[in-house]
Amino acid sequence: MRKKIMKLTSFLMAGCLLMGGCANEYFGLPGLFMEFTETVNDPEFFEDFDPSEYGEDIWTWPDYDEEEIDDTFDWDEFDHEEEIESDPGTVSIFVYMNGSTLETEGGVASKDIQEMIDAGYSENVNIVIQTMGTKYWSSRLGIASDRSQTYVVGEDGLELVRDDLGQLDCTIADTLYEFLQWGTRAYPASRNILLFWDHGGGPAYGFGWDEFQDEYDNLSLDEMVKALKNCDTHFDFIGMDCCIMSCLEITYALREYCDYMIVSEDFESSLGWYYTGWLEALYEDTSISTYDLAKILIDDMVSKNEKDRFNGDRSILALVDESKMEMLWEIWLDFAYESEARLLATNFSQQIESSGKGADLALSGRSHKIKDSKSQIIGDLVNNFIDYYLDESGYGEMMEEIMEGISDVEDVYVSDYCLTDLMSLAAIINSDHSERLIMAVDRALLYVGATEDNLNLTGLSVTLPYNDRDLYFELAHVMERCSFDEEYVEWLKQFVYAETDRQIIDWDSFGEDLWDEWGEYESSDIWGEW
Repeated sequence: MRKKIMKLTSFLMAGCLLMGGCANEYFGLPGLFMEFTETVNDPEFFEDFDPSEYGEDIWTWPDYDEEEIDDTFDWDEFDHEEEIESDPGTVSIFVYMNGSTLETEGGVASKDIQEMIDAGYSENVNIVIQTMGTKYWSSRLGIASDRSQTYVVGEDGLELVRDDLGQLDCTIADTLYEFLQWGTRAYPASRNILLFWDHGGGPAYGFGWDEFQDEYDNLSLDEMVKALKNCDTHFDFIGMDCCIMSCLEITYALREYCDYMIVSEDFESSLGWYYTGWLEALYEDTSISTYDLAKILIDDMVSKNEKDRFNGDRSILALVDESKMEMLWEIWLDFAYESEARLLATNFSQQIESSGKGADLALSGRSHKIKDSKSQIIGDLVNNFIDYYLDESGYGEMMEEIMEGISDVEDVYVSDYCLTDLMSLAAIINSDHSERLIMAVDRALLYVGATEDNLNLTGLSVTLPYNDRDLYFELAHVMERCSFDEEYVEWLKQFVYAETDRQIIDWDSFGEDLWDEWGEYESSDIWGEW
């Protein structure tokens, strides 16, 4: 889910120079961490719950879908016993690319594919891209809009290798499973990487918005687990070029299927990841460590957002060590249960967001710069433009229309999804397990990069569904299917009734579609090359 970007006419771009600072890095410190020895579907579940106590805007999400996952797919179509031979020093990168509105309205997916092509070519590295879920692909790369396709990045650019897929549904486990089973056999390698590309909605609302499917469909976390479990391939890292997916629930659920994850705790701008730099490094040395590769990737993304004053936005990206998830999860449970009263008394997702508490916890020391709303800054600039030119040009009416659009923009934050920074919680709440939790998070976060204006987050969040019945329903359903501890799922139910002041975003102000809050992207033909 990429964050909304307001685009103005080209003659205003030169005037919209927003002040920014340097990127900041947060390093997990080896040695800080000590060794430690240690059903929601019930129809009567919310029978006595009175929504009027909390306000009607809590209930704006769609009704919960009880439909079971389709199990008709032939999971045994591929032979799991087959020995797959691969050459040492080879890498295969599988890109599960659902272009969705990001491509249809802004050509964003095509731009990222071009960044992959720009990195060059290596016979030892396979980049396999499955294109899906997009009604209108940019004509520049020749990707079909009426069907899904599979491409590889070859010596001469993008090469089509499968064109008989029909229009796939990227929001079901079957599609992910088939892509990975076919891909790992067609392009066997000693090192495998899986990338998810599209909108992201955290552990409750999952990944992807396929333009050919219902607007509420998504590839949920449990469906990811189902596909990965059956595909029988272990990945060096799983990366998610999506918003708000650096959540403990996600990293814990996927711990058995990869060594590392690269994920964002905040929303991403339309710039997303920058692919050329880290792919060039991989081409040069296929044995480069995941840490060094991730550092290039993370630094490039942060740098691009810092330098691009118009398309960039606050950003954070983390390299997570999946081998630490089991211990981190157990320590989180100890901390959460002991701190129950404190957690229920305050909406910490909103308190941390507004206070910038996370800034105190970055070991590199982020500045306490006040975060301005970019849309407001641009709005002020356009207001000045209108005042100056209203009587002396024909642009006044057009600028007033632009201003009307900007005035309707409402920033969306991680707190609107009840995502709470994990390390900040441990620092704020003094308990017997606070220090253990801080150290465990620090050990799990190997490298984190963030823009200077991202003061509130440290790299990894947890979901506490404050006053949000529908989010809890979705989250609990997913967690049950991922075999999370039943006691914890039941414990989370309390947060629906938590007596905290929650300022809930007015989703209706963003239009009829669920994903509209992430913005309309102007036609790529208007804004330069893309």
